[in-house]
Amino acid sequence: MNEWGFAAEVSKWWEQAAAENPAWRFHKVRVEESVPGSRQRSDLVVLGDSPALCGEIRLPDHNNSSPLDFDNLKDAVSKALAHGCRWAFTSDARSLFLIDTQQTGSLITKIVHKEVLGEGFRRAELDDPAILSRMSKAWVGAFHELAPIITGLKKPEGMAADALFVEALRELLSAPVAAIRDAMHERRKADEAFQSDLIEWMVDDQGWAHDPAKWEQEVGRASKLTAYVFVTRLMFYEALRRSKSTLDPLALPSNNNAKLAEKMLRFQFDEARRISGDYETLFSWDRVSQYAMISDGCVPFWRRMVQHIEHFDLSTIDHDILGRLFERLIEPHERYEWGQHYTSSDVVDLMLSFALRDGSGNLLDPAAGGGTFLVRAYVRKKVLNPEQTHQERLKEIFGIDISRFPATLATVNLAIKQLEFEDNYPRVTTKSFFRVKPGDELMQLPLADSDGDVKQSSVPIPFMRAVVGNPPYVRIHKLGAHRQSEVLGVLGKGDRVRTPSKLPKSANYHVYFWLHGAQFLEPGGYIALLTAGEWMDSDYGAALQDWLLRNFKIEAFIESGAEAWFSEARVGTVVTIAKQCSDANERDDNFVRFVTLRQTVRALLGHHEAVEDHIRAVDMLRDRILGLRGHGEAVDMDWSAVRQSDLRALGSRSDVVER
Repeated sequence: MNEWGFAAEVSKWWEQAAAENPAWRFHKVRVEESVPGSRQRSDLVVLGDSPALCGEIRLPDHNNSSPLDFDNLKDAVSKALAHGCRWAFTSDARSLFLIDTQQTGSLITKIVHKEVLGEGFRRAELDDPAILSRMSKAWVGAFHELAPIITGLKKPEGMAADALFVEALRELLSAPVAAIRDAMHERRKADEAFQSDLIEWMVDDQGWAHDPAKWEQEVGRASKLTAYVFVTRLMFYEALRRSKSTLDPLALPSNNNAKLAEKMLRFQFDEARRISGDYETLFSWDRVSQYAMISDGCVPFWRRMVQHIEHFDLSTIDHDILGRLFERLIEPHERYEWGQHYTSSDVVDLMLSFALRDGSGNLLDPAAGGGTFLVRAYVRKKVLNPEQTHQERLKEIFGIDISRFPATLATVNLAIKQLEFEDNYPRVTTKSFFRVKPGDELMQLPLADSDGDVKQSSVPIPFMRAVVGNPPYVRIHKLGAHRQSEVLGVLGKGDRVRTPSKLPKSANYHVYFWLHGAQFLEPGGYIALLTAGEWMDSDYGAALQDWLLRNFKIEAFIESGAEAWFSEARVGTVVTIAKQCSDANERDDNFVRFVTLRQTVRALLGHHEAVEDHIRAVDMLRDRILGLRGHGEAVDMDWSAVRQSDLRALGSRSDVVER
């Protein structure tokens, strides 16, 4: 069965569903409907009094099947507009994406709804009546979800822009990843020196363990890392070019010669460094760049990436797209073992609403990763304090990560916001958080002095209004001896907030981020961390609870029964919001709210096109949580609010729940 035949089957299923639901007022579902003023045809058109929905279907074995491919999205939108139709869709018969052509923004941001239709299949299976019967149920079910939206009876919940961009970018990168992987395998088998260099890069530069029995997995991971880092550089170059008119557009040779492509890109990267005066680490021609152009077979895929790069204008996206993309490099079992988890932007926004109430003040993420907390803090500051300049916001946002690549990503995510400024240097550095104290030099940046002369200047790390983040969740014994010594060095320290002199040996790595992070707080500053919830009922957690109760007003513990806040669902999570407070009476009078959300944060907030409306909705949810008293249950959340003095007497969260 070809795509036309499959679309004809879908039209029959949907026509029958429309006949059974006259309230929809759909009269016909046509296949291969001519597009007005064009020789093109729409795969599927749902007709009411006028065209109501136009769609494009690609079967999975199509050369360009992805419903998130920009050519397919553009095709669907342009045909829908020609029909005078607001709603469009793209589908690969496994998933369907509904597009609101009236939505503002780029193509990807017009997607407002997704329907999962089933697993992959072979085209030959479409001739099996049993397979078609199963698929018909999925397509009819999807139509029942779409109909209320396109008829105006229901508003779409909307889709997170970061997730959509990551998925679209990953689809586009699948081809260069495969080309790099195949070329790496071929070269390492034929060239012993290349293989030795590759091992050195993986072990010494990336910190990976090498196992000769696992070459397949290791080369797969290396090819992904190469492609993801290289595309970051291409996207950053394109963003920089839009603000620096003297930079030429990216170009690759039509003859697919990798050596020539390397020369052309090296020249353009050198020009980017020269014109911008910085970003050397982003535009260096290192091993990553060499591997990206490892063979002629990679060049046409990078050319296609360059042609589509306009769709990935990171300066217009207020989310950590790159961090989400890099998360895919880490297998789920590795994320679980090493405590590396991505945090969704909705949860981050809620945490920042507590910690940066009015958007002002310094903020630190001591385990910055790709920069989600930093990017969303920038957005919050921009919304609540629009009079602030770009440079003033950057001067209040600080990030530290022990790994170079995440720190680089966080730098890109912030710098890309307004590249037209010369002084555009995020305060993000690569070092161990536990080797830094308030007032220490965080880094050096090329900054202008009072006479306007630019020179390398020391940037000290100040006290913070808020310390926020999602610190690594890993057992201490998995750390090397050097890092264990670093974290133990924070015990028994501090003036305003004294850390415990000792902790149980079972204490998790994240506990030390609490203790050391508190040393950076200004009086009345907030600590807001997302961690695994295990600590609340553990031996080492009792010490952490006691320390929090003696030094902070704990505003809320928030959990979710509706979604996983860590990318690895095996880990239960809790958000803790605490405000530094030296007044014992004030601490005792405080209400601690234990909240379990019964709906996703996105459902609680609703879908908002304007970021200002989104932030307003976040703050309303925060205020609702802060207003909770007593014990209660609702459709969207359960809660128990207890005076902090009572909580100290009870000793543990489990006692509160039982009470």
